[in-house]
Amino acid sequence: MMKNRDYSGLKTNVKITLTSLAIIVAFGCMSSCTPEEVADSKDVNQAKIHQAYWVSYNAGESNNYNIESQFRFGGPNGTTLSLSKPSTVTVNQQEMNEELEAFRGCYYKFQLQDISDCIFTFKDTENKEYRNKCIIQKIELKPINKIETDTNYEIGWIGMPVSQKEEVFVVIEDQDKNTFIVSTTIVGSETVKLKYSDMQNLIEGKGQIHIYRTWTSVLEQAADDGGKIYTEYKSKKQSIDIVTNKGVTKL
Repeated sequence: MMKNRDYSGLKTNVKITLTSLAIIVAFGCMSSCTPEEVADSKDVNQAKIHQAYWVSYNAGESNNYNIESQFRFGGPNGTTLSLSKPSTVTVNQQEMNEELEAFRGCYYKFQLQDISDCIFTFKDTENKEYRNKCIIQKIELKPINKIETDTNYEIGWIGMPVSQKEEVFVVIEDQDKNTFIVSTTIVGSETVKLKYSDMQNLIEGKGQIHIYRTWTSVLEQAADDGGKIYTEYKSKKQSIDIVTNKGVTKL
């Protein structure tokens, strides 16, 4: 794997799997190589409960927004909590469903359709409420049929420009599953720049391209141990032709 940041603030990842490092970082705290401990929230200091919320959408898979939340005691990597009554967590006024898994501990999930934002309301056992909102920005690729690996590109999209706390990624995968990922965090950007020098490991032939955006923020309303919200919106994949033009040299 090779990763760099050029003068324009773009980040490039070459020859890695389709699961980007950004997704691994954002969702990594929800999984572990060892079983997660679970405690009842009534047995811990309510001011020390850490909150985390995730909203993800994949336009190529379904019309559902997948929504998850998790509560921990002892910081973002502490013991997972099962909410004890009257403690609850809702998203857009609908109570989320509790799930228990060995390697994730206790977490809460829900699915919604046709939304533009999520309002999470967490009420602890002392009836103190915390409300946090996130806006889900859609993104879709403008039509593109071919990528020539000896050419620089600026890939535009249909959707809002890059905002604060946000990153937009373009992902190209060739027929041998080699993957090229480039991203930008430059606020106000409406394109992502692809440098030909970073695409040399792509194989000529049929391929796919898609775009996605992520947003990460600390909570506006939280207990002493804070919390975060993560959102991700991924476009449908488009089929493209990858042309390598290996005989061309650029200075």
